[in-house]
Amino acid sequence: MKASVLIFAALLLAAPQRAAAVGEMNNGQVAVARWAGNAQGQVSAGGGFSLNTSVGEAAYAGASAGGFAVNPGYMKLAAQPGSVVSITAATKSTGSLELAWLAPGADGFLGSVNEGIYRLDYSSDPAHAFAPTVFRTEFSTSVTPGSPQRLVLEGLQPNTTYYSRIYLGDAGKVMAGDSALSAEATLSDLPIAPFFSAVSPDRVTISWLLPPGGAAGYSTDASTTSFGILSPGGTITTAATADGLQVNLQVTGLSPCNRYYFRVASLNWQGERNFTTLITTVTYSNVCVAPAAGLAAAVNALSRGVTLTWVNPSAPSPEGVVITLSTSPTAAEMPDGAEFAPGQVLADGSIVRSTQAAAALNDSGLTLDTTYFYHLMVKYSGPVYSVGISTGVFLDLPPMAPAGLAAAMNPDRTAVTLSWKPVTSNLDGSGFGAADAPREVELSHYRVDKSSSVGAPAWIAVATLPITAQNYVEAVASGDPAYIYRITAVDSLGTEDNAMCVDTDQAVYVFSSDQVARLKIPASLAGELLAANNPSGSDVLLRGYNEGADAPKNIFNSVRFAAVSSPGNQPLEHSGFSRPELSVSVRYEVAGSNIVPSAASPQGTISAASAAQRLGLYWNNGEKYVKLYGKVDTINQLVTVQTAMTGSYQIRALYRDAGVHFDVSGLSNRAITPNGDGLNDTAVFTFDNPRDSAYSGKIFSLNGAFVADMTRGPVGNSLQWDGKAGGRPVSGGAYVYQVKAEEKIFNGTLLVIR
Repeated sequence: MKASVLIFAALLLAAPQRAAAVGEMNNGQVAVARWAGNAQGQVSAGGGFSLNTSVGEAAYAGASAGGFAVNPGYMKLAAQPGSVVSITAATKSTGSLELAWLAPGADGFLGSVNEGIYRLDYSSDPAHAFAPTVFRTEFSTSVTPGSPQRLVLEGLQPNTTYYSRIYLGDAGKVMAGDSALSAEATLSDLPIAPFFSAVSPDRVTISWLLPPGGAAGYSTDASTTSFGILSPGGTITTAATADGLQVNLQVTGLSPCNRYYFRVASLNWQGERNFTTLITTVTYSNVCVAPAAGLAAAVNALSRGVTLTWVNPSAPSPEGVVITLSTSPTAAEMPDGAEFAPGQVLADGSIVRSTQAAAALNDSGLTLDTTYFYHLMVKYSGPVYSVGISTGVFLDLPPMAPAGLAAAMNPDRTAVTLSWKPVTSNLDGSGFGAADAPREVELSHYRVDKSSSVGAPAWIAVATLPITAQNYVEAVASGDPAYIYRITAVDSLGTEDNAMCVDTDQAVYVFSSDQVARLKIPASLAGELLAANNPSGSDVLLRGYNEGADAPKNIFNSVRFAAVSSPGNQPLEHSGFSRPELSVSVRYEVAGSNIVPSAASPQGTISAASAAQRLGLYWNNGEKYVKLYGKVDTINQLVTVQTAMTGSYQIRALYRDAGVHFDVSGLSNRAITPNGDGLNDTAVFTFDNPRDSAYSGKIFSLNGAFVADMTRGPVGNSLQWDGKAGGRPVSGGAYVYQVKAEEKIFNGTLLVIR
């Protein structure tokens, strides 16, 4: 009998006895059988019989109440297929991996598998949990042990390591218990538009623009024989960068007056190279006049401008510097004796931008998503021109984040559908060249990320979707946390806007740039982000920023939640919501036992233990920062306030009582002008209410007559009055306000100006 067959021998004795049998694993087969009270092969009442694969899939479960016969003799159980022991990458590209492995067999590496299955799972997350029962795709197969197998993974991101496992199952879906782990990186995208930024008799400097998704590094090869393409033989000279941020490389040790061919490669995280096409130049025999050095370009895509800087030769002093702008990496010829003027269009289409002797140039009027080259030649008396040096620039803005973000659970809460509106503009609101057909440098795809926590969320990419997509459905298992999702619009350079987020309970979130401070919009108010439900008449997009703290020096954090229209990106300065149900949370930092301020506090050191009594949130109303107080969470180091307002918030030092407290600084303005112009139309009364006690407010005339009740204010612990009584404007003059809470009464006066 084959050793690969799992054998159970039932020993029959004359008298009943207690017995247990456990299956063994042999050459890839697995089974577990356990029973009790064996008497002449019978399973007694209360006993049971089960067969399971090693990954927990039931192969058989018998009755547990007796009456099931296990006859004396042998029982043959299904063999477990063997495991894939090695997975390699046969070929790679920037967006795909071709995986290769040898097929295992039905029993380890014995026996063919007919009408079986392969299960494949892969992820870019190194902490991804693999199991034979979890897979991205399943497909039918019939294999012979040892036969070569290949599978192409497509739609991947460049310069990204993907981890994968492959499991073989037989016709009964008995799966292999494990698989080798493959960790292969896709190739980096090619360096963009390599060009010669300097050429001398013995060296050449090649520059390029960073590719989408970046690279781990770059290398350059130089050869006099076109690497064997045009002629065989020749010596190849290689140089490499130290990291993936360097955008130029100097190749030395060349010979004067020789034509050299160059190729530039991007390196992925595994050091594998992806080469560009060839470029070529001729080294000079000598340099008659000194060129400029250190040419650098600082790009401001928002202003469509570039600032060039360089170092002019010191001796002899140049008469000027001719700078041309072109979309070609090759500089136009500057023959000695020729004169050039700013604005002049040369024969190759390049434009002279400057002829001054200055060492800097501010240029503007450029176009987004276009590769430009600046060529610089020093002019000496004669005129005689130096060898040119060049630099390339590419002005790119990320696409705007999607507006109209929403989530909806299906009735049985097994799937969530995310939806959004298509992106048609750049970050600054400028439209794509064609809104319905953007170029990849404008918008290449949408990425779906998710996190199980809103506290400094750890985002995991779960899907990459085409630009035509406007929704995404993900299965939700019972017991899963309330995930938060982020939909990001990404261009081919990998740039993206700070996107809003939504959770499975339909609340919308806006995070600051540090991903800690956040604004939460409950589902009941999220609809006000849509054009049909807000006064601006446009969809509203919110972005969060960490701001530099300003005076006074008792600020512990400062953030801003800015509202803009979508797709036009016009600021909405007075953007707010109908009810104070937004939640703004800002974090303070602790070092040792003290709170860390943004600058030295004039009020002295504040201990972390006293944070609840010494910290509060302030909001900028356009004229000044006003106290909102808020609640202090000393465990997570957050100060949170319920509000109706976007804008700038700061954690500042203040003194707080144990109970309700109100002072005149909590009154927004002592005089109101309720004329409907949006300025000083209401008086807002904000107070500290750490116990969430009930409160009320009333307005009286100076002679004590009741005028009006105050209404709910723009933050959770506030009241307001709009200068009306019974819906009608009151007469101008002085009025008395009265706020009651916790058996305390706060009185004062305010003025109505008509």
